[in-house]
Parts: sequence; structure tokens; C-alpha cells
Amino acid sequence: MNILGISFLSDASVVVLRDGRLVAAIAEERLNRVKQWNGIPHAAVEKALQLAGLSLADVDVVATHGAAPAEPESEPYREKERAIRAAPLPPEVAEGQLRRLAERESHERRVLGERTPGYLAEVRALGRPVDVHGHHEAHAATGLYGRGVGDGWILTIDGWGEDGSSSLWRTDGKGMSRVAFSNSFDSLGYFYGAVTKALGFIPHRHEGKVLGLAAYCPQPKSLAELRSMIDYDPGRYRFLGRMERGLYVPRMENPLLSSLVGRLPREDIAAGTQQSLEQVVAALVDDLGAGPHRLMVAGGVFANVKLNQRLAERPNVSEVYVFPNMGDGGLAAGAAWLSHVRRTGTPPERFATALLGPAPDEAEILHELQGGGLAYARPGDMEDRVGELLASGRVVARCAGPMEYGPRALGNRSILYHASDPGVNDWLNRRLKRSEFMPFAPATLADVAHERYIGLDAARETAKFMAITFACTRAMQEEAPAAVHVDGTARPQVIDAESYPAFHRILTAYRRRSGRSSVINTSFNMHEEPIVCSAADAIRAFKASDLPYLVLGDYLVSSPSAG
Repeated sequence: MNILGISFLSDASVVVLRDGRLVAAIAEERLNRVKQWNGIPHAAVEKALQLAGLSLADVDVVATHGAAPAEPESEPYREKERAIRAAPLPPEVAEGQLRRLAERESHERRVLGERTPGYLAEVRALGRPVDVHGHHEAHAATGLYGRGVGDGWILTIDGWGEDGSSSLWRTDGKGMSRVAFSNSFDSLGYFYGAVTKALGFIPHRHEGKVLGLAAYCPQPKSLAELRSMIDYDPGRYRFLGRMERGLYVPRMENPLLSSLVGRLPREDIAAGTQQSLEQVVAALVDDLGAGPHRLMVAGGVFANVKLNQRLAERPNVSEVYVFPNMGDGGLAAGAAWLSHVRRTGTPPERFATALLGPAPDEAEILHELQGGGLAYARPGDMEDRVGELLASGRVVARCAGPMEYGPRALGNRSILYHASDPGVNDWLNRRLKRSEFMPFAPATLADVAHERYIGLDAARETAKFMAITFACTRAMQEEAPAAVHVDGTARPQVIDAESYPAFHRILTAYRRRSGRSSVINTSFNMHEEPIVCSAADAIRAFKASDLPYLVLGDYLVSSPSAG
């Protein structure tokens, strides 16, 4: 059975599932070059089908998300309304909270009555049978079928889907049943987004900058005030957004946060935000009981790699699995897997690789190189040559092999550099026009990873996809200081020969010459641009960043700065 999975919200993406196996996946932003693009991803549909060797006529079913009640579930709103009216609040405060509640409900009605049906009509216009699944159900499916083993719990948290802002599911390893959910007005994603905006960043895009800043203030003075905005409801497995503390407010413009920004450094506010998030999510996980529990997570909030580390460290958790495309782009895979199970009664193949996108086209490579005014050669052993360059202290950009599915560059669309230069964080971020405080991540050979990262066994599968941080051992701090953040953690990609054969050969060649097992791996793109996809994208970013070397397919390109 051929299933086309489509997601149409932020980072709209497409996957192709053939007889239960993911064979192609790509985000629209990688093709149209508009970061986090949303809408029906027509170009990605065409490209994914091409990669799978199919036409639209070969598709048995299109799977997507968006199933929800015809209008917001009214009882949670009425419950919140009754609580506000019963509270001993000044009339003007109660009126403000009721107004914000009504605005949120009105927004949900517009989304459920106009936006989502409009997108679904476009999906149906493709002319194939369509399955529509719940937003958080599709997120949960990426946890279940992405990990593909054993029973446990699935937790999803994001800004808001049509059916809530978080959900908790119990799974026996085959199916799953929903235990609880949180409403949109209790959104942890909106909480973090509101702080992101208050600090001068773009919400729903720059939350990672808040996380990066948080490490610079271990004991924030803002914690009590920020923690008062969100909470956990014990025994009900749901989160609470405190309306009286500014959640939910339209456009994420919270006057309480504006007041904080005027009084405290942004590092303090970032740290208070991060610690508040960690505390309330950990409270839910602790509420699951003694365990040990396998915890599978998905949804945009789990792009927060430090949160994922905190969950892996809970005493009742045996393993944390984060689906590599944890945001809304991953809904395409979740919906496709759900349709496969619904229509065949059999489980899909376990997710094994994120390298599911297009490789740079040979003809395009030669066209770009011959007209680009750059020197290039075709080494006999490319991976060995790249290892040699890295060991000699050179920066190498790499655009080779299938592109990664999800937000992380995993070696095929990466910029690589040795990790022993602590100053790289400043000069390379400036060259790429990125924020100077953002840490770089390491890629580490699997055979020594347990000697470099504390707690690796609790998230070994997740560590293949650079989706969690770990505390670093002294050996890691001494060997790769450039990859260790100020709080002593790193967000590694653990490299084995089976999952990443070419990248593994590069690191092996590098270690043979340097004695070191980790290199810096950061995404190959300029700031605010999507990760490069095509040969033309790679040449353009290579020239803009003035890097010395570029691996483009089987060709090694050098710029004048290579010397």
C-alpha cells in the first residue's frame, strides 16, 4: 500500500510510506526556501513522489491531520469561566480574564470552522482517498511507531493543535489510548513563545535562543514570577495556564513579561522560563508512578533538548525517545503510520533513518560548479580527504547524500569543524550571521560515546538524531571544549557505521589523524534560511559564508580562502 502523508501547519512536510516503510520525506521550506512555511506543500508532494518512484495515481490514500470537533469543546471553557467568576478577583481583573478566554475560544472557532476545513479541501482536491487524523494523535503516533518497541507512555506538547495543546497516551507497543489532554488556553508552547517574544525574538521560531541563553543564569530571580504562569494539575495529567498571569493573551503580548524584561537581564528571564517548563513537565512524569517507564515524546515543545534531558534523568524513567521531526512537520509521518495501521491491521516498519530526502543532482552539481568560478576536484576517497582537512583545522561544509527529515542537520547538510577550538562559537556564528551565544553541537563516534556523555543509556536512540542534551564527562570537556555549553552539557549526534556510513568514515579518518572522536556539526545554512537542499542552495550559502571547503556530492570545492 502506498500512503502519502501531508502536514500543512508550520514546516509543512510530506512523506511517502510504501508497505509500511518510510521511503521519502521532505519539507516544503527546503524547496521554496521560506523558513517554516505553512500551507499545502505541493512542491514537496511532487518531490517526495519522485523520490519514491511513484505518481499521484499510484497513491492508495492520502493521510493528514486536522480531525477535531466541529467547534471547541465547550465544557473546558465553561469550567474555566466558572472558576474565574467564583474567584475573589477585582471586577476589572475578572473582566480581563473573561475577555481573554472569549478571544481564545473565538480563535479556535475560526480555526476549526475556516482554516482547517480549507486546508483539508485542498488535500482532497488531490483526487485520492483521504484519511484525517487528530493533530495530537498524529504526534503520538510518531512516538509509538518511531520507536517501535514495547509498552510505555506517550506525551505530546506543542502550542496548539485542533485537539488541545498537550496529550498523554498509554501504549502496549501496538496501539495507544488517550488518557488526558490540556486545552489551548493551558499551552506550555504559548507560554514559552510569549517569553520568546518579550525578549525580542520571533515566537514559534526562536525558542531555541531562549534555551541557549538560559544556561548563563543558574539561579534566576525571575523563577517565582514565571513559574506562577504555568502549573501541573496533579492526578489529571494536564497542564494549567494561569489566566490571571497573562495566559492566554492575544498575539503573545503579555504585560507581566514586559515588566520583567524592564527589571531583569534576559539571561535571567530565559533561565526562569526554562526551569518553569522543566518543573511542570517533570511533575506530570513523576505522577506516572514508580516505573520504570519508557517515555516517548513529540510536539514542538520537545525541540527543547534540555527539557528532554531532564525527563531522561527522572528516577521513574528508563528511556526517553524523541521523534527526530518532533514539530508539526512530523505530523505527516504520524498520519501516514496511523493510516497504514487502520487500513492494513499491521504495524509499520520501525523508523530507522532521517536521511529520506533528495540527494544533490549530479547534472545540477556540474552546472553550478562550471558556472560558479570555483575550484573543484573529485577525490578518490572523499571521506578520508574530509577527515584530513578537519584534522588540519579546516572548516568543511557538506551537501552530500539524502537530505535529513526534520530540523537537525545530521551530517549530510552540515558544516563540520574540529571541536578543540573554544573560540569557534564566536567567529563561526558571526560568519553565519547567527547569535553569538548559541552553542554548537558535536558529532561523536558511537564506540566512545558512553565515555563522553553521562546518562546516554536512557536516550541512546534519541542521541542518534541530536534531540537531547547530556552532561559531559571530563574526557569530553577536555577533548571537545568547543562543543560543550557553559552549563557543561552538549547536544550530540552519536554516529555509528550502520546509521551514518559516510559520516562514520569521515569521523574515523579524522580520529586516525587527530586522536579525537568528536567534531562540531552545525546546520549548513545562513541565519534565518532553511537548511540547504540543492546544489544551487549549497553554492550560494558557501559563497555567502566564505567557508574554505565544500563537499558537494562527489566533488570537493575550494574557495580562495582555502589558501
